[in-house]
Amino acid sequence: MALNAFFIVGTTLAILALAVGVLFALMVSRRSVSDWQNHLTAATRQWKERGNDDDLSDEDIHLKRASLVTVMQQEAREGSAYFTADELRALDHLRKKDDAAQ
Repeated sequence: MALNAFFIVGTTLAILALAVGVLFALMVSRRSVSDWQNHLTAATRQWKERGNDDDLSDEDIHLKRASLVTVMQQEAREGSAYFTADELRALDHLRKKDDAAQ
């Protein structure tokens, strides 16, 4: 019984110490508002510049209707379920094209 109480108290103290440490680290490494504005402006500018060199054209995308079962049978492959970088760029291009059409 005493071992369970010691475990609960010890765990609680460890979590509190970790939380205090995180708060202290945030307070020490805090940026001013103007620093954040400059950082976010620079990051936005970089993202926009990277978005302009989109080399996908409309000819690279071929749309067709298919059922989910057909797609799963024809396009199934073994490996990771995550998208590759090329697949993500193609999806982003489709999203931009769809937004422009609306």
